[in-house]
Amino acid sequence: MEELARILPVRVPRTLNGINASEQVGAIAKELGAKKVLIVTDAGVIAAGLIDGVKASLKRENIAFEVFDHCPTSAPLSAIHQCSSSIEDEGCNLIIGIGGGSVMDLAKLATIVAAHGGDANVLLEPNKIKTSGLPKIFLPTTSGTGSEWSNSAVFTNEAAKRKIPLRHDYLWADAAIIDPLLTLNLPPSVTADTGMDALSHAIEGYTSLKANIVADMFAEKAIQLIAENLRIAYARGSKHIESRYNMAIAAGLAMLAMRSSASYIVHSLSYPLGLKTGLSHGGACSLMLPYVMEFNLIGNSAKFARVAELMGESTEGLCLGEKAQKSVEAVKHLATDIGLPQRLGEVGVSKDDIPELVDYIFTFHSYQIETNPRELTREDAEKILEAAL
Repeated sequence: MEELARILPVRVPRTLNGINASEQVGAIAKELGAKKVLIVTDAGVIAAGLIDGVKASLKRENIAFEVFDHCPTSAPLSAIHQCSSSIEDEGCNLIIGIGGGSVMDLAKLATIVAAHGGDANVLLEPNKIKTSGLPKIFLPTTSGTGSEWSNSAVFTNEAAKRKIPLRHDYLWADAAIIDPLLTLNLPPSVTADTGMDALSHAIEGYTSLKANIVADMFAEKAIQLIAENLRIAYARGSKHIESRYNMAIAAGLAMLAMRSSASYIVHSLSYPLGLKTGLSHGGACSLMLPYVMEFNLIGNSAKFARVAELMGESTEGLCLGEKAQKSVEAVKHLATDIGLPQRLGEVGVSKDDIPELVDYIFTFHSYQIETNPRELTREDAEKILEAAL
């Protein structure tokens, strides 16, 4: 019964989804008592004109707003502090995050810091977090992290050269708006990166030691949707609103799968890899996913065989081990088709770098080693990375 109590509650913020759903952001902000809003975004989103509709919607409701657009990738602590200062300086009482995972994570964390008098140290000691801060509305413009449906965030502590994941009940959005029009003109490279991030969430959540019937339900649909739609969204996403919508929903479902279960060493390896090479989080997950899967096949062959089927691989007449191997091939084929790197050497990693990467995951991410479907030693981690060179 303790296990059932852990897995059955699945929380999703109030969500409005569909074409032109973002036009309702002003009305929702008004319902949440907004007097002055801080729109948190990045330069790319502004250049694409994606906040214009948000501004117009707020103006229709006579809600004042300011824009904070200094959101680098990976949500560095310095930018979080800067955003929290803007919240206080501008006297805002609601925050709207519009962008990818880094933007939404930064917006979540900035509200926490602002609510604690600008003290960013509360993020490093989560037991000191006492209030959720401002109401939050999130509009994703990519289809990857699913941060809009999560009480998690990842930020970068520049001083410690670490990416730090944080989960807290005060990180939930008050509302999420999933509008595929906001992703329609997403560049192919970002479509690829974020789509593979979502696939990593789904496959890890589906095959981790904490997998369960709730996670399976979300993961299976997410894997299927990504396999059927990511290539189309990458190839000509601006002409295929259905593929964009399906990818947007898949990202949320993949996050629900991982949140109901757990991630494992694909994600723990992606953090030091991104810090070392500048590779995007999704790109790092994509690169490591098939090599980690190959190592883990023996730990959950039936689930990996099902992944192969969900991704459209023909498995008729194959034994279970051969079916499971097909899942690795499916992921590699997908990543190749959408132009993502396949080898660590392509992103500047050499054999000499491997001990440093292994040290990082065993020092900072042992909890993700514990949820890996196969026992992992330092030597095993080294072999996985060597296979990926």
